[in-house]
Amino acid sequence: MTRAAWRKRAERIPGLAALLHARDWWLLGGWRSDESAVSHDFERVFGCPLDWEHPRTLNEKLNVLKTRFRRPDMTRLVDKYAVRAVVAGKIGEKHLVPLLGVWEKAREVSFDALPDAFVLKVNHGSGQNWIVRDKAKEDGREIKKTLARWMKENHAAISREWPYRGVVPRITAEKLLLEGDGALPKDYKFHCFAGEVAAVQVDLDRETAHKRNFYDLQWQKQPFLWCETEADGSPKWPNGPDVPRPAALEEMADIARTLSAGWPYVRVDLFHVGGKVYFGELTFYHGSGLECFFPPEKDLAFGDLLAMPPLP
Repeated sequence: MTRAAWRKRAERIPGLAALLHARDWWLLGGWRSDESAVSHDFERVFGCPLDWEHPRTLNEKLNVLKTRFRRPDMTRLVDKYAVRAVVAGKIGEKHLVPLLGVWEKAREVSFDALPDAFVLKVNHGSGQNWIVRDKAKEDGREIKKTLARWMKENHAAISREWPYRGVVPRITAEKLLLEGDGALPKDYKFHCFAGEVAAVQVDLDRETAHKRNFYDLQWQKQPFLWCETEADGSPKWPNGPDVPRPAALEEMADIARTLSAGWPYVRVDLFHVGGKVYFGELTFYHGSGLECFFPPEKDLAFGDLLAMPPLP
């Protein structure tokens, strides 16, 4: 029996499940304060202590904001379900991916009421999406088990990203957006500082060989990366082939400016499919402030773009 299979079987035993969760909580540093946990993770990734009082790099500033900058409306904006109403009010419902259903418990998900293809998401997580291309080929019971596990996860406890603490967990189903060739659409991520776009990130081939490019608003490919690292310190998601300038670039940039106005930093994720621009999500801490720049000097250059707000 594999370790993963043993873990799944063990979690069906109530007493043992509680012990396993307690062990995980301890090993993941759940006993630490937010600042202690963030300091620990920052030094583990970047090899130097986080300067809490005088942050200079972008990653330093994101980690300080993660624990000390608290506006009540942030919780609604990181909630992938609740944010839809905010986005509709600012840029219109036409930019929302069609919603097919919403549930508070995994067992309530009704597959019979869903089309052949769709995407299931949890509103309080990160990257926890189940893409269904053909419902007839899926095991609904396994999907519900996975959704139930995702619903129990606490993103705020794992990442120490404060806004997620108030999110009420839900499961949503949305229309599956696909390119003409059946591939998932490119994910355009607009990195915005005080309402202005500084760079556009494009993720490619996420289902096969994940690559990542950065562009400016003139659609010139930029000579840097900002991503997770491999064990040897190399970029986990290297540059991919050049991406054609999207026809709706100006429209997407205007949407990003509108949605990011009034925030020191926010990443606005958008899709361009079938001639339409769709909203993805808002992120206040790209990579939880733990992704490396290549070259590292770019971390400082982008840090200069982030004007820190008054903090407690």
